Amino acid sequence: MRYHCIQCDESFEVAAGDDKPRCPKCLRQHGLRKLDAVPVAAAARSRVPLLLMAALVLGAVGGGLWWRHKSARSTGPVGQAPVEAEELQERARTGAGVEVGDLAQLLVADEKVAAFATRVTQGKGSAAQKAQAVVLALAERAKKQGFVAWSRTDPRVGAPMTARQVLDAISKDGARVQLYPLEAAALAVAALRSVEVPASIAEVFRYEGETSALDPSGRLGYYAVALVPPAVSTTQLFDAYGARQTQPSAGAFTVLNDLQALGALLSLRAMDRLSNGGDQHGALADADAAVKLLPSSPSTRSVRGAVLLASGGAEEGSREMEAALQLRSDAARRNNVAMVALARGDGARATKEVSLALGEAPDFASAHLTLATLHMASGERDLARSELEKCESLDRDLPALPLAWAELYAGSGELTQALAKAQEGVRRRPKNPEAHLVLARIDRQAGRYDDMRREAQQVLALATVADTDRIKALLREMLGPTALEVPSAPEPSPTPTEPRVPTDLTLGGGPGPSKAGDNAPHLLDQPSARPAVPGDLQLGSPAPKLHLGGTDSKLKLDLSH
Repeated sequence: MRYHCIQCDESFEVAAGDDKPRCPKCLRQHGLRKLDAVPVAAAARSRVPLLLMAALVLGAVGGGLWWRHKSARSTGPVGQAPVEAEELQERARTGAGVEVGDLAQLLVADEKVAAFATRVTQGKGSAAQKAQAVVLALAERAKKQGFVAWSRTDPRVGAPMTARQVLDAISKDGARVQLYPLEAAALAVAALRSVEVPASIAEVFRYEGETSALDPSGRLGYYAVALVPPAVSTTQLFDAYGARQTQPSAGAFTVLNDLQALGALLSLRAMDRLSNGGDQHGALADADAAVKLLPSSPSTRSVRGAVLLASGGAEEGSREMEAALQLRSDAARRNNVAMVALARGDGARATKEVSLALGEAPDFASAHLTLATLHMASGERDLARSELEKCESLDRDLPALPLAWAELYAGSGELTQALAKAQEGVRRRPKNPEAHLVLARIDRQAGRYDDMRREAQQVLALATVADTDRIKALLREMLGPTALEVPSAPEPSPTPTEPRVPTDLTLGGGPGPSKAGDNAPHLLDQPSARPAVPGDLQLGSPAPKLHLGGTDSKLKLDLSH
């Protein structure tokens, strides 16, 4: 079997039976393609809903068809000294056009935060000793599960918190709060300032020796506490979230002033508004403001890109993802660009970027998921399964993972497994319309038509009012003309955890012959065969066509064919 390495442009032979080939020139195992494999762009039209999977992996939800643009200009320099909350509110309002409300209290230490700081720093003399004491106190809260590690690919449910809110949230043992690194750093900075230590927030991109992406999403960011001269002789960072004791290299972090830190917090609020509230307008306003306050951060640019992609601004969103990659060519940003390229049908670019991502971070679970999607697109199901297994061994809680398994199982007619995985994916992402759409497609394939219609209703419920008609058209195209009919009352499930699968399935995995009087879609439900159109991406099998881009830079839903 002959393979081609995208990274070094080397072609080579592999012995039969070798299921883990390695390029003899660059020694990479990722970014290899069988020379006789089906091209990604062509295979994608019939095997895997690439745009759908790209949305799931990116965490970009919504699917509306509008966008707007604001230039990313900075609001002007702010000194490193602490800024009062009222001034932060005014600067955000006048300079970035956004109301931040209580978020301006991000770094404010009230009496409770000050009492915490006084207690944990008692007997510590230098600024560095006090910073280390605060970080160790937060590490103790993590040991007692006041807060816990999590995948950090999707925003958590709940708005970002200020220092006081974080302290309240993690004070109880076993609370298991899913903190953002920015929130942990903000609590530490506020606490230190209350004991006369002039601490700041720093955005960190890499610690040496790490084998996974520090920020797996490339959007939520990783932040630490920074002490700068004259508080210390040379700048030192303290990891309030992960309690790392090593220092990142000089080019692997950026110290932020308070206004820039507020911009980072607005990015988190933008993702929360988009993913958990379906508020595209508010999310884009926050993302625009975040980029104005912190234009040089790859995280804020990535957030704006994700919001634009979810809101229908395909061209502008893609440019923002590319801008983020130019600012920081790391594994997380490469993986995001790979998913965008995959959705646009550029399999070669997607393969190259994910290969580079895994070369830098071989234990990066989300990048293995992206590579699995590429293998599914090329019809290399065994390689896709291998990558999904690797992903599962690295992060079994990754939100998009069960949905990728569902697609793999459904493609081979293993509908019992596909349904179980799709249902698990919906449980992990109950407010994600793409997750419900995956389940609806598999319900349809399994002949569970009322269940399909219930999931279609969930997709509609999560859509914005402005997008309702477009989403209805998409659902009818993907699921058939009866998709929006009122479903029958659900029957009691045999067990609460085991999916009900009909017995009248054909060997190919599709629904068996419909019975008289059942609710199965009639023959007109099956979309007719259509010739492939260059540039069109299909979201299922069968599925509609989507243009990602276009002359007016909007996401185009083409139902005319």
